[in-house]
Amino acid sequence: MLSIVIPTSNAEDTIGELLESIKAQDFHDDYEIIIIDNGSKDKTEEIVKKYIDHLPIRYYKYEEKLGHAGAINEGISKAKGEYILILHDDLILGERNWISVMLETVKKDERIGVASSLFITPVKKLRSTIDKIFSYIYILGWHDKVPNLPIMEVLYSGLNNDVIRREVIEKVGFLDNTYKYGMHDIDFAERVRRTGYKIVLNPKVHVEHLLSYYQKSLKSHLVKAWQYGFPSAIILKKYKYLPNLDNLIYFLSVFFFLLNFFLPFYPLLFFVILLSLLTFPLEQPNFYKKNKYVIRAKKIVIGYLLGAIAYLIFHPLFLLAIGGSVILYRTITSALNSYKELRNLKVTLGVILFYPIWTLINGSAVFSGIFKFIFTK
Repeated sequence: MLSIVIPTSNAEDTIGELLESIKAQDFHDDYEIIIIDNGSKDKTEEIVKKYIDHLPIRYYKYEEKLGHAGAINEGISKAKGEYILILHDDLILGERNWISVMLETVKKDERIGVASSLFITPVKKLRSTIDKIFSYIYILGWHDKVPNLPIMEVLYSGLNNDVIRREVIEKVGFLDNTYKYGMHDIDFAERVRRTGYKIVLNPKVHVEHLLSYYQKSLKSHLVKAWQYGFPSAIILKKYKYLPNLDNLIYFLSVFFFLLNFFLPFYPLLFFVILLSLLTFPLEQPNFYKKNKYVIRAKKIVIGYLLGAIAYLIFHPLFLLAIGGSVILYRTITSALNSYKELRNLKVTLGVILFYPIWTLINGSAVFSGIFKFIFTK
């Protein structure tokens, strides 16, 4: 039996399309849909109830927010299936055989504990310029299908379109709900892999990401920058690496650059160099299993090369270049990609403007979270 767990909150714009895509599946084996309503104030309940006569839905509404991980845990605790499919409420299953293909993927090797499909945000379909801009700034998914990409083992799962063996959850436990907005996916992936299971990505099928209620305004995207950064120290404390490390280093480089207008340059220079070297082992393992130390070494070398050039122009710029080089590269690359795909100058300029701002907020959140989760009980 398959249990489909859908955590939802204020999803009146998207959950109907998700349920329609489930209804259209060619999958006819026994399954159930468990919807955990995480404190919705809109018409989500009304829309879901229209489908109860057409789909095997069990709907549970909670007035107080459980958090994303908490809602998933609640759904899993009520699930009866041998396999559990977790779906975000702002997705559409891209193919009619999506469920069949994903179940086949996870069943073909008993060592596979979790399987995900390609996660696509169709940027050309997005109506809002703001949404288009931020689809190039932080991870909202690929922008299109990737031809000839093989099924591959990866290190992480987003817990947004994933089939999980029940036995995996029985062995590794529920999701960590320490912080209600993030890092439970990375933590869960670590526990899955450390228990001996594999996580695989099947890009032969895909889901379309419609963007939720919480990702449709400038304010909401900037709030996400904080929410994605603040709990990073949870992973640092548990697994000795730091998600969003580049953004933290960028925040610190901006801080020291500004501090230089009040303090002598060379003591700050020494401290920044020491800090950049100390962060070397904190690089997050690469999604595609590339050597993380090689990746971090390249970033440091590029930072120092640009720093040397910046030093010749204006000494304090060295402090900015150390952490800003990676962000500058990503900003330029993302801006060029946006123009190549959309030919929209407004979007491209928006990427150039908001990429450093989003990153700075995210880095400051990581910095704040370190004090919250490591230096306090």
